[in-house]
Amino acid sequence: MVPLWDLEQKTIDLLVDIDLKGAIYGSKVAIAHMKEQGHGCVYCIEGFGADDATQLGLTAYGASKKGVQYLVRGLATELKKTGTPVQAGRLNPGIMITNFITHPLGDGKEMELEERTKKVYNILGDYPDVVAKFLVKGMVKNVKAKKQDDYIAWLTTKKAAWRFMTAAFNKRDFFAEEN
Repeated sequence: MVPLWDLEQKTIDLLVDIDLKGAIYGSKVAIAHMKEQGHGCVYCIEGFGADDATQLGLTAYGASKKGVQYLVRGLATELKKTGTPVQAGRLNPGIMITNFITHPLGDGKEMELEERTKKVYNILGDYPDVVAKFLVKGMVKNVKAKKQDDYIAWLTTKKAAWRFMTAAFNKRDFFAEEN
């Protein structure tokens, strides 16, 4: 785990360029085209840090994801106040089992996970295809509802509580060698 002050500038630039600037520029371009067609929805993905959680080694990432949250809320306000027929919303996929878990900074360096962290990921985590199916259904539903600043979360507090309560019966190991 690398604290912020030990991160290389190129790693910080990469995180901010992808997670925050990517969302800003992507939203800008998408909204311009959606205005021309008279409708549309822009969704950005929140991540660790958007809920004010902190963890050693994820300060820059979390700050960029908090920025994404503000971006979408600001876009939703601007779209509503200007009468633009485009919606903006936020997606919270929760803990997805991807290479990001062990390579969160995008710099190719592996982060060793503590065993208790692996246990939590095994309880709360899911593969992207499972999460995506749920999120897409929510987005399609909101297209009809036309809600600004829509927030769709896969891993809710209720779902997390249920997962912990049933963990003894649902043994999962995303970190086993055959995965």
